[in-house]
Amino acid sequence: MSGWFNPWNNPPEGLVAVGEVLCSQGNKGEVKISSLTTNLERWIELKRVFAFLNGEKQELIIEKVRYFKGFVIAKFQGVDGIPYADKLSGTFLWIPEEERPSLPVDHFYLDQIMGLEVYSEDGQFLGRIEEILSTGANDIYVLLGSKYGEIMFPALKSLIHLVDCKQGVMRVEIPPGLLDGDR
Repeated sequence: MSGWFNPWNNPPEGLVAVGEVLCSQGNKGEVKISSLTTNLERWIELKRVFAFLNGEKQELIIEKVRYFKGFVIAKFQGVDGIPYADKLSGTFLWIPEEERPSLPVDHFYLDQIMGLEVYSEDGQFLGRIEEILSTGANDIYVLLGSKYGEIMFPALKSLIHLVDCKQGVMRVEIPPGLLDGDR
């Protein structure tokens, strides 16, 4: 199982997660994957991914990819039946960080945002981003670790003034009513 590494709190050095194997799909060794990239077409470009099985890094060569109801269905070389596919269930799939496509300016991958320390424009520490919730309209950053307790901060470009991944800092405008006692 992949319990050793997870994309949010304990990623392997130099690798980024692109999906999590949920279960086997059919009887020919295909697996159903929950993609961690919003661009499912990216899976067609991938030639290989890595998985950690029994604590060992293994390269999985992708034979074919298709999509079904928002999930990625993949067939890996050498995974030729349900027992082999079931061994991958629950594992994260990884690619080398340098193979991740560049994003446009002011766009970030979720793992780049996780853990950033968030400050207001006037320097108040609001917390560290511990979780990102997708709501459909916009993401919500769950901030923890400040005197305010848990803060659910809306990830809106109009409120985020600076993201500095190298320094691990985000500067934001606090919307009215976000903090207790704020009117």
